[in-house]
This record gives sequence, C-alpha cells and structure tokens, in this order.
Amino acid sequence: MRPQILVVLIAPCIAILPSAVNAELAPDEVPVKGVTERHSSNLYVTGSLGVNWPTARVGTGDAGSFTEFSNPGFSTEIGLGYAFMPLRAEITYALEASRLRGYNSVTNQYYGYNNGGETRKNSAFASLYWDLFPRSQFTPYIGAGFGLSSLEVGKFSEPGYSYKGFSKALFGYQLKAGASYAIDPKSKIFAEGIYRATSAYATNDGFNDWVNSSFSSWAGQIGVRIGF
Repeated sequence: MRPQILVVLIAPCIAILPSAVNAELAPDEVPVKGVTERHSSNLYVTGSLGVNWPTARVGTGDAGSFTEFSNPGFSTEIGLGYAFMPLRAEITYALEASRLRGYNSVTNQYYGYNNGGETRKNSAFASLYWDLFPRSQFTPYIGAGFGLSSLEVGKFSEPGYSYKGFSKALFGYQLKAGASYAIDPKSKIFAEGIYRATSAYATNDGFNDWVNSSFSSWAGQIGVRIGF
C-alpha cells in the first residue's frame, strides 16, 4: 500500500465526519452485549506488536544521489487513550527497530553492509481515530497522528569502509487503517496497517554531506485496548 492510497481512503471519510458524529445507530449495526455509553466513552490502555518494513531512502549531495535499504524489523506501540464515540484520542510511544542492508551508489552499483547498522526509531505520537461503527462488535477505523521521533543508527561498515552512527531528533507522523473486535464491553482486539515517516535529515558519512529523505516504514500490528 502506498501513502497516496491511504490519503484517498481517508479524505472522503473526513469529508463526512461531521454528519457521522451526530448520526443515529445504523440499522445493520449490532451493539455489543453489555456495552453502554459509559463503557464506550472511557479511558483505556492500548498495546500492540508487529513487523515493520522500512522504505528505501534517497540521499542527495554534491556527489549525486544514492539509495539506501534496510531489512525488515519489528514494531511495537503502547499508550493511553480516551474514546468519545465515534472518535478516539491516543497518546502513545512507538518503537521500530531494523538493520541497514546496503545501498545503490551514485553510480547505481549496489554495495552491501557487512557489519552493524542497527536502527531504532523511538516516537511519541498524539493521534486521533474514527471508528466507523463505534457501537458494533466489529468496526473498521482510520487514524492519523503526529509527534517527535528520535532516529538512532549504530555504526556500520562495508568492505574497506566504516561509518559512524548518528542520532537525530525529527518531526514524525503516522497514518493508520485497521479494524477492532470487542471481546467484552471494555476490551477490544485489533489489527492495523501503519505508515510512519519523519522529516528529512542531514548526515555526513566522513566523505560527503547528504540530505536524506524521510526515514519511513510500513508496519502491520496486532494489539488490544482495555478500558478502565
């Protein structure tokens, strides 16, 4: 899935959001047994775990442009939320970990890294979600959030060359689409697809200065939300 696809999905939903907030329960919505307004508008904790696939990144400098690649890794997210149907707001901490794999040089020749390159992206997000059928046992949802991301890349090397690691504080954001299933009046399990990205950042590999595109990734996570 591309970021443009999520934008196409989210845009029409946002356009009809004001009417959805005041809408009555749709005829085909089946309320969860025991769910009340008190239970549905509640503080909750959330946690999830999954896999992330970092996208290719382009670095541009006076010497030209190169493209860097990473191996898949894992992602996790924990936080606190508040539901006020059909919307939910969350404050979360997200971690994505992976490893650098190699790059296409300015001459478009591939070189693989043979050591190091551990990557960690720690993010704090404030996010808003829209549950399409908040009183139903099963409901799709979409969401978006923004915050700060700390990108940490450990030292790495290729045959004949070694590079220092670096740490950057960047603007971060995420887009989500998923679905949840209520297992009891206060608890839901969910699965979601995520696109996370950062602002651009500058690096120096010991030879040249580079401006790098967003350190972004796709992720899939499963998790649980438990109300108080």
